[in-house]
Amino acid sequence: MDNAIRLERPVKAKRLNRHFITKNIGLMFSYAFLISMVIVILYPILVTLMSAFNVSNSLYSTSFFPENFSLTENFVQLFTKTPYLSWYRNTFLVSVITMVLSTVIVTISGFVYSRYRYQSRKSALISLLIIQIIPSGSGLIALYAIANSIGIYSSSNATLYTYIFMILIYTTGGITMNTILMKGYYDSIPRALDESAKIDGATQMQIFKEILLPLVKPMIMVIAIFCFLGPIGDIIMPKFLIASMNSEAKTLAVGLMGLINNIKESSYNVFAAGAVLAAIPPVIVFYKFQDYIVGGLTSGGVKG
Repeated sequence: MDNAIRLERPVKAKRLNRHFITKNIGLMFSYAFLISMVIVILYPILVTLMSAFNVSNSLYSTSFFPENFSLTENFVQLFTKTPYLSWYRNTFLVSVITMVLSTVIVTISGFVYSRYRYQSRKSALISLLIIQIIPSGSGLIALYAIANSIGIYSSSNATLYTYIFMILIYTTGGITMNTILMKGYYDSIPRALDESAKIDGATQMQIFKEILLPLVKPMIMVIAIFCFLGPIGDIIMPKFLIASMNSEAKTLAVGLMGLINNIKESSYNVFAAGAVLAAIPPVIVFYKFQDYIVGGLTSGGVKG
């Protein structure tokens, strides 16, 4: 009897150890993956940040903290030797206008797709999904041809018309996916609210303005943030459309890229200083509205 109990104890211990390992091995892999992703994300940020205060004109240093450290030299060169403020103004003007136009259109179109039932509604939603599959870069040549054919580059106000053209492209390009997200958020709101408001005599416009709009505010904030940040980080389309224009007409991404295009005349640390300043508004936006971003996306995915 005693021998059987003694033999049974090691068997139970082995089973417990095996159960503990199998239960936590997934958690261990998850933590390892997250830690590796944090390293991958933080390393280039730290390199850029340290290079912004390094005056040796190199993105890399033998030590973590730069040996030739200076708080202001690279930033002074950035503002004196480049039209950085013009790049900043151009980029954020495009971002703000795109954000306003896209948010208004998406808010209305998501409401229409969610609350109205008409014959071509399903076909229109499928068309939006198909359009989203097409890579945005595949239409660059066609966009340049359109801009050239309507006389944008040959006009006396070529810079202004090019930026208006870019704003229209950004606005229409962000409508497809954002409309689907907005529709999903509208669908998560019970239609019983609409019906009870109609019984009380409310019109469709009153239901939209006074009942639904306050409820979809988190998703409106998400759409606005996405539309605002999109043009800031985009470099392909601005470089394609405004490559031949003067330096002051460039956007932030295109202007900063010009600092490191030429290997012999590259200003890597000035580029890093400009990148640090360019990252401040997106970081502030994400930090300030992170609750809206998480809440809006999770609630918008409840219904399709």
